[in-house]
Amino acid sequence: MLHLAHTSPIPAPVKAVRELPPLILHPISHAPEAYAPGSDAESVRNEARRMELRMLCCLGKDLTRWLEQCLEFAAADPALAALSAGHFMDVLVDNPPDKVARKMQAWGVAEFRMIFARALGLATIFPHPPASDDISDTFIRDFSRYASVVYRTRRATLPPSTAETPELRFEVYASGEYAQLLEKSWGL
Repeated sequence: MLHLAHTSPIPAPVKAVRELPPLILHPISHAPEAYAPGSDAESVRNEARRMELRMLCCLGKDLTRWLEQCLEFAAADPALAALSAGHFMDVLVDNPPDKVARKMQAWGVAEFRMIFARALGLATIFPHPPASDDISDTFIRDFSRYASVVYRTRRATLPPSTAETPELRFEVYASGEYAQLLEKSWGL
């Protein structure tokens, strides 16, 4: 019988970790459009939905900017060069780092994955927040469903993630918070 001198389990290979550019979220300032006092409840609901849609479109701009930064970052790293926007969308929506999830929850954004997906879906259609007159009441009533479908469709058109992809991490910051970090690092 053959006896091995060392019988401890063989450690699993360590998966490479890459730090992606930080996701910087800008404040969304929006003054609600005026609606007549005494407006019916449906008009008030539709205006609230329009505001939500515009806010998601602004968020979509931040997320799209981050995806573009990640693609530039990946193009400069031979180990990541084959990654598509879909890989980064998966990290953002389906598998964000625990630190990002905790921060979003600390900010009171429990459903951030769904919000990010809808924002990315809307960014596919609206690169800039549309004016109220450019959105029909029919669309506005169910825009969140449409945004979710557009996101899923957009994601389905991109290559699937592969098992060989290194672990991708990133941080999320409010723009003011990030500016303070930069000032501190520059000694200002």
